[in-house]
Amino acid sequence: MTICIAALAESGHKIVAAVDLMITANFPIPTEFETDDVVKTYSLGEAAMAMSAGNALSAWEIMKRSKAVIVDQQINKIDQIVEVVRKTYQDYRQRLIVERYLEPRGLNLNSYYNMQLKLVPSVVGDIENQLVNFNIGVDLIVAGCRDGGECHLYTVTHPGVSVSHDAIGYVSIGSGAAHAMYFFISTNYHKKMSVEEVKKIVLEAKKRSQVAPGVGKQTELIIIPGGNGKEPAESA
Repeated sequence: MTICIAALAESGHKIVAAVDLMITANFPIPTEFETDDVVKTYSLGEAAMAMSAGNALSAWEIMKRSKAVIVDQQINKIDQIVEVVRKTYQDYRQRLIVERYLEPRGLNLNSYYNMQLKLVPSVVGDIENQLVNFNIGVDLIVAGCRDGGECHLYTVTHPGVSVSHDAIGYVSIGSGAAHAMYFFISTNYHKKMSVEEVKKIVLEAKKRSQVAPGVGKQTELIIIPGGNGKEPAESA
């Protein structure tokens, strides 16, 4: 899969993030390749972004639709941005369930619930299992700063659940996530650290994660600014 890491710095007024360049896609068989030609980071405004782990094709669809809503409605608050991403994730997942498991049976969600008692129990069981458990294979970190400099870290994961990670100040997703998290736990990390101090921890955590399957060796480092959010993000 991949590794995506984000951590708060400077008392929560900056975010340091790192992603590898390994891409996972299903077309139609699972494929992994390392390239800088396919994005894993998505700008969601002047001081907000998302990072994706898992199926790059599905992540791209979710983020394309999320960004369209964010731009159309001129949304710039990070909590509202996260809610757009979460809802888009759920809608995309539901669409795939309908296309794969209901439409081949001549059903949509409304007709399924209206006819549920008339359907063969094994069919109902199969559909209910997919409605509850179908996993699109995408995890997202959504990170951004409010006007005034307060920054926040969220994840949006299966089946479309958002969680704030501000309390501990760091988060990672992807196949290398456990390695990165264990390294953070072993350090003296705290949110008051400078950007330079957090950079060192994030980059070392990313390096430690490379022992996991599917984590690429190339690294993109991103700084999301606080303040008025006008300062551009940096990449290295």
